[in-house]
Amino acid sequence: MSPERLSEVRDLLFKVERRLKPLEWDASRNQINEFKKLEMQRLQGEHRTLLQELKDLETVAVH
Repeated sequence: MSPERLSEVRDLLFKVERRLKPLEWDASRNQINEFKKLEMQRLQGEHRTLLQELKDLETVAVH
């Protein structure tokens, strides 16, 4: 199961990053509305969660 989940997490991480980068760019230039700011914060949380899961999966795969 680990290799499939590893691939799935990497794919989800890629998709989240594609949605997150434009929002971060807008925020850095103060061109972001409140709704998009909340979406950016939600995506940042999801990104952190996925990175942690990926790290955990890679650690298990190595051992």
